[in-house]
Amino acid sequence: MSVLKISYCVIFCFSLLTCWSQDKIYKKAELDRLYEDLRANLNRSDSILNKIDGAIASISKIENDTIAGDLYHKFANLRLDMGHWDSISRGIHQKGYDRIEASGDFCKLAVSQFNLTRFALFRDSSNLLELANHGLDIAEQCGDLKQIAHAQSFVGAAYINSADYKNALVNLLESEKNYSSIDDSLGIAMVNLDLAIVYSNLQEGMRSIEATKKAAFIYKNANRDINYAVALIDMCSSYLDIKETDSVMKYLPIAHKIVENRHQLANAYVYQHYGNLNIQLGKFDKAIADLKKGLEVNKNIDDSGLNANLYNFLVGAYNGKNDKDLAFVYALKSDSASDIIGGSYEKLNSLLTLAKASYNVNENKQSYNAFLEYIELKDSVLGEEKLKEVAALEKFYEAEKRENQIKIQQQENDLLSTKNRAANNRNIALLVSLLLLGALAYALINKFRLRATKQKAITKVKELENDNLSQKIEYQKRELTSKALHIAQKNEMLNELKKDLSNLRKDNNSSNVNHLINKLHIDKQIDDNWEQFTTQFMEMNPDFFKNITKLYSNLTKNDIRLIALLKMKYDSNSIASLLNISTEGVKKARYRLRKKLELSSKDDLEKHIMSF
Repeated sequence: MSVLKISYCVIFCFSLLTCWSQDKIYKKAELDRLYEDLRANLNRSDSILNKIDGAIASISKIENDTIAGDLYHKFANLRLDMGHWDSISRGIHQKGYDRIEASGDFCKLAVSQFNLTRFALFRDSSNLLELANHGLDIAEQCGDLKQIAHAQSFVGAAYINSADYKNALVNLLESEKNYSSIDDSLGIAMVNLDLAIVYSNLQEGMRSIEATKKAAFIYKNANRDINYAVALIDMCSSYLDIKETDSVMKYLPIAHKIVENRHQLANAYVYQHYGNLNIQLGKFDKAIADLKKGLEVNKNIDDSGLNANLYNFLVGAYNGKNDKDLAFVYALKSDSASDIIGGSYEKLNSLLTLAKASYNVNENKQSYNAFLEYIELKDSVLGEEKLKEVAALEKFYEAEKRENQIKIQQQENDLLSTKNRAANNRNIALLVSLLLLGALAYALINKFRLRATKQKAITKVKELENDNLSQKIEYQKRELTSKALHIAQKNEMLNELKKDLSNLRKDNNSSNVNHLINKLHIDKQIDDNWEQFTTQFMEMNPDFFKNITKLYSNLTKNDIRLIALLKMKYDSNSIASLLNISTEGVKKARYRLRKKLELSSKDDLEKHIMSF
């Protein structure tokens, strides 16, 4: 059947379905309720599909373009969730785009374009990159960073689809950066799933796994169980690439439990991974059963790329069982499925598988032709990749050159601003330093002035204290000298009195005279006078007597009196007069004192006493 006939058939069926479903016309509120009810109870039954198609027929009656466009996209996506990735679903999305475009709202139009791009991505459409770039243009006209990030993720996915992983990486990283700037965790998760594919194809397996884990962690925390399951399925794919079977056995059952009755495409990929896992474990019968379950699930979805992969794994499983004939049969099916896809990489894998399987069953001519086609296609693909890589590098170089020029200009501006700020800061710092220096100089001068004034006051006080002390000492010396003279005069008078009384005793009654002498206590009064003198002298010179008596403990009262008089610088005649003895007596007293002080004839007695 020709393509034109198929198109007429599809259009006729769609028109017939539309006419049949127009029996009931839904209003806006009813459509909203119907959508929520279908979404909550979605399954693959014909009754659900009929309700969706009936609702779509009613949307055309809605006058508001924005509301009508949104509803078209919502019900089209319900059909896709049921596995109907067909031209009917694509036509409904196109109707939604046309109605929203008529509204003139660029932000809603960007979302509308994303629906068309998503459909093209799933169906491996040849115009996928064109649709993705158109979505980015609309998002940039909208100006919303979230829409721009989403559009960049679609551009990245389109480059992945064309095996241009370097450009894919550039766009996906830029998308992740924009999602991060608006703190959109779900957007970050979505981009990381695509980054995992890029890293895997760039032979960076661990980075691929880390990106998938990051996405899975975000989806799990957000309670997005379907997305969480898809992330786990992708992560298992990366683990299978590096033959980490333990991790696959840990995570794949979790994903399978979530998607088994809710997401048929994801469920088909689960069975593909189970088949691959059991091939690696050597369980070929179980692998074949799982892969055939995957083919059964994919019947309703009709994903040719998935069919090609499942057929390739079945070839491996039958080879593992040494059933080369069945391996050859599935190699032929893989080659046919890859022809439908039209993708170079899928065709390469299928041709290589067919060449090996043909050789194993002695179909040498077919093996030779498959190998020859494989080599020609590989050279062609590598040539195209080189051209794409050169173009991408040139584009990257131009962008980098512009970016560097902008950076250099920005750096020059920043440098000039920095210099100006530095000059201003230097001037301010200099002014502040001068002010601080002036304040410090004033403080130091004031401090020195106060210190000089204080020192002058202290010196004056000390001078006054010294003058006062000198005056006091001089006064005490004069007082002590006066007292010594007074004592000497008093003692002299008492001695004369005693002498007169002694003469009188000779001439008169001696008993009365003795009584009078005893009553006067002349000798005692003389001793008391000297005792008072000695006490006062010791008070004036406490350290002197303390030191000399400590060193010479055998000194008598008379020795102490003589030492005191010598300390006061009295000469021998004055001492003789004060002590009421002769000058010869003073000499003898000085001699006895020298012996007690252990002085030689060469030592100066006065100097020795003055040293204490």
